[in-house]
Amino acid sequence: MPFAATDNPPEALDAAGLVRIREAFADAARRSARLGIDAVQIHAAHGYLLHEFLSPLSNRRTDEYGGSLENRMRFPLEIYDAVRAAFPPTVR
Repeated sequence: MPFAATDNPPEALDAAGLVRIREAFADAARRSARLGIDAVQIHAAHGYLLHEFLSPLSNRRTDEYGGSLENRMRFPLEIYDAVRAAFPPTVR
């Protein structure tokens, strides 16, 4: 659903798009670690992509990423898992 009536509605990501986004988050975490960053934050509020999955107002998907809270949380949690796996558990 668009944020405002004058905005273009977002398009639902297909399976390939979900993989591409998940990998982009993981790649960013790897680059951050390589640069010596101590921590990364996953921002999932204020209408950004992950918030669109979480919100029952904007998430109108009918697949495993929409509907119930458990389903709406699925993609943000997949992102978390990918970032956690890509970022070292200890500060260098």
